[in-house]
Amino acid sequence: MPKKHLGQHFLSDSGILDRIVRFSQVTDEDTVVEVGPGRGTLTKAIAGKVRRVIAIEFDADLISFLRRTVGPRVEVLERDALEVDFTTLSPTPYHVVANLPYNIATPLIERFVAARNSISSVTVMLQREVADRILASPGGRQYGALSVGTQYYARIERGFTVPPGAFTPPPKVHSRMLRMTWNRDVADSPEFIIFVRRAFISRRKKLLNNLAAIFPGRGREELIGIFEREGIDSNARPEDLSVETFARLHRTLVYNLSP
Repeated sequence: MPKKHLGQHFLSDSGILDRIVRFSQVTDEDTVVEVGPGRGTLTKAIAGKVRRVIAIEFDADLISFLRRTVGPRVEVLERDALEVDFTTLSPTPYHVVANLPYNIATPLIERFVAARNSISSVTVMLQREVADRILASPGGRQYGALSVGTQYYARIERGFTVPPGAFTPPPKVHSRMLRMTWNRDVADSPEFIIFVRRAFISRRKKLLNNLAAIFPGRGREELIGIFEREGIDSNARPEDLSVETFARLHRTLVYNLSP
């Protein structure tokens, strides 16, 4: 039986399984990592198209079933995906293809981004609301720190919507596929992600006021001057800034803080 506390909803629609594999663009030379294989339906669909699958499953009750049924190309790891070092799973870059458990999807996306030098692409099914937040453009209510942080590092392709009836048991929400590849010219910048998260903490406030709290040593007039130089309206709220403007503003503030 699926376990609600683990966010388990098992894919049971063979047509959707085939569409996921096609959308992922994996080939017979690839290694794929799957998180949360469940009963192994997607696992077997992937394994029929690639060289090797590493399936990471947390539910001990499913492990023996998976190892009996998924075939010789699949290595099943009994692990908590939130504790896996995704940089050590394969000696060569691999692809992630997964129907992510809803309750840990966002932190897993963050872990994939952090391990992007080891990952060629990420094709995942998410709750549609979360997927739309990742895809959101500036100016909307869905646009936030998750949008900026993900789009800063990745090019994101919007995939197809999956209805609740494709799962057993059906979830209460629709799902969406996303495919992510990396912006290779972007340097690792965890401090930028922290900056963005703090900027969005009080999203109803003007960004200028939020920055005054983040940088208490800066005077308001100094921050207004920085906004003017960067072409940012002093009345702008966090959701009004593009990813590129956020990055430019962060670089300016860091530069000004450095001797």
